[in-house]
Amino acid sequence: MSVTGWQKIFKFTFTQQIKQKSFIISTTLISVLIAAMVVLINILPGLISSGDEQGGGTATSFSFTKMYLVDTSDITDNTYYSELFGDIEYIGSGDASQIAGYTDTVRNGTKCMLITITENDGTYKILGMRPADNSVSIDEANAAANTVSAAFSAGRLAKLGLQPDTIATATAPVTIGQVIAGEEEQTESMFFLNMIVPMVTSMILFIMIISYGQIIAQSIALEKTSKVIELLLTSTKPLAVIIGKVSAIGLLSILQFLIFIAVGGISFAVTLPFGMGFGALAQAGNADMAQVNDAINAVFGNISPLSIVLIIVIFLAGFLFYALLAGLVGASVSRSEDLNSAMQPFAIISVLGLYLAYFPSFMVEMDTDFLQTLSYYLPLSSPFALPSAILTNKLDMAQTLICVAVLIIVTALFAVFVAKVYHRIIVHTGSRLTIKQIFGMAKETSPKI
Repeated sequence: MSVTGWQKIFKFTFTQQIKQKSFIISTTLISVLIAAMVVLINILPGLISSGDEQGGGTATSFSFTKMYLVDTSDITDNTYYSELFGDIEYIGSGDASQIAGYTDTVRNGTKCMLITITENDGTYKILGMRPADNSVSIDEANAAANTVSAAFSAGRLAKLGLQPDTIATATAPVTIGQVIAGEEEQTESMFFLNMIVPMVTSMILFIMIISYGQIIAQSIALEKTSKVIELLLTSTKPLAVIIGKVSAIGLLSILQFLIFIAVGGISFAVTLPFGMGFGALAQAGNADMAQVNDAINAVFGNISPLSIVLIIVIFLAGFLFYALLAGLVGASVSRSEDLNSAMQPFAIISVLGLYLAYFPSFMVEMDTDFLQTLSYYLPLSSPFALPSAILTNKLDMAQTLICVAVLIIVTALFAVFVAKVYHRIIVHTGSRLTIKQIFGMAKETSPKI
């Protein structure tokens, strides 16, 4: 079958779409949103941190200005905690009768706190109280109480005669985890990355498929209903029409996606020296950031150039598969009013593919191995599932190559099917074609075109 003239359709479609106000406005708005999000993520934490330091004026950056503390235990005394709150006005007492008065003062006051340490049948309780006007947040009250609790625990051990280094060993944090026997332990950061990467990669392709699939179908349907297609068919073959349109809109989608990446990258680079977002975290050198770096290296550390090539091939093959499907949908209608109803099965198929790709990643308490494996081999879901599987090393190279080969073969077979029926569908007029009718056309002998 000849595809002569597809270059003309490609040029015509690309020029027409890139000049449309909808494309220009959507690209501009999304770019602005991406830039704003990157700027906020990178700069806002620094501004908040700076504000806290300037406003609090204390080593621990508490915002309240007065601390009442009543310690009725025999473990520590009321002056033991004064240094914890830096320059904040500190009033300590060991008299339980003071609690009621301090409670009323704090409840009716502002920017103040009361912490009580009491004992009952060998159990110690540390309670933080804050004003009724919410001038001290729940999180800040909890942080202050936790600060006192840590000092109280150290004081209990010191009273037993333990040395500071022994106390440090005794109070060192203990972490608890669980893994399937024989598998590598995952940190919280690794667990988060293994959940978020499939969702992000799946959503990127899904958005491209839905938005640009709609454009492909709408473009073909409008040209068919407006008789423009008849003009195009005087100089080009029917199959060349869909190849030209899919290629043009595919390039347009890649171009728009690259614009978004460039905007995000430039925004990040420009704001990096002024922020305390990713840049400051990278320089902080704390345990949390080290854990994040270890997780990133563990998840993405083994990515090879071949893996990157395979991911690009998967995206292109997946987009081509759904784009051809969208082109068939657009060509199957003879009235533009029927396009929305005709696109519903296309949208359902896309959502099912997306759902199957990332659903198993979230169902950690269920046995989803079969669904996960199926999503890698089924062409409806493999474009969504395979990129994240490659990035997170869930598949070895042999399995990956088999899955990619299946996707390419099915896409090629579907392209052959489209080639056999498209020349008949594009010139069809009347009621919208059903799936059964389209498959019936594939069985008919194709004329030489």
